[in-house]
Amino acid sequence: MGPEEIDADSVTGRVRETKSGFDVWGFLLFSHGWTWCWWSVPIVAGWHAFEFPGIGFLIVGGLGVTIGGVVMAWRVGGRTGLADLWGRLVGVRLIPGRWAVVMLALWPALALVGAAAAIVVDGATQPLSAAPLLDLLGDPIALLGTLAAIFLLGPFHEEIGWRGYWLDRLQLRWSALTASLVLGVAWAAWHAPLFLMVGYFSSWDFAPDPAWFAFNVIVGAVLYTWLFNNANRSVLAAILFHFVGNATGQLLELSPRADGYQTVATTALVLVVLLWWGARDLRRGRERPLPPY
Repeated sequence: MGPEEIDADSVTGRVRETKSGFDVWGFLLFSHGWTWCWWSVPIVAGWHAFEFPGIGFLIVGGLGVTIGGVVMAWRVGGRTGLADLWGRLVGVRLIPGRWAVVMLALWPALALVGAAAAIVVDGATQPLSAAPLLDLLGDPIALLGTLAAIFLLGPFHEEIGWRGYWLDRLQLRWSALTASLVLGVAWAAWHAPLFLMVGYFSSWDFAPDPAWFAFNVIVGAVLYTWLFNNANRSVLAAILFHFVGNATGQLLELSPRADGYQTVATTALVLVVLLWWGARDLRRGRERPLPPY
């Protein structure tokens, strides 16, 4: 990329954004273009998502976000961009202790709040079941296999793109809140073909309503940015936060009412974050860590 195509921060000298906006929209060529092209094949053919050959298209298509994160980090930042991405992927020390607690405990806590609300408001007798987790605890190999599948089929490969690359580029243009909402909408839309794929959601213990799923993703994206910005742009923190959220949803079964209350609690937390963190940090974007490219 030639110097005529970029702007540099006059204070830090860092590359801030491409004039064409390619550093933002170019990522979508991979995250949505690549993914949707591959995923459209089993949808049109009617192949089962987790049976051959459909599973091959599912896996390869899902890598669009990963490929986009790596390719665009290199395209925009060169070796510096790749080194920065790698350092934030493996850098455990980037994550402050209190934010590690948020990373590991927030999603289980919100699930418990949803279950407690169902008991208090509706008088529910069993709003939460740990049966999936308890069953797996009796078979360590199955437990490790399940956790590995949860980790690899979402958190690891997605976060390399969403938070590893794209969130930085969005925040160079807009506030953290606007960037979160833009990413959240794109993130929810990226999942849309899965609702059309035979056997994808029906193979799990849940089949979310598409609109409800999208709302949760968009609201949750604000919490991801909150953690990301306060954990020194750690990709590892975003991956583990994503992993804990997915594992909580699959290993702890909430009743429909408890799940609804969990969404209410999550939305309320986002509003608190916006009132507290938003006034102090969202409007002071220059004080947060910036990408070195």
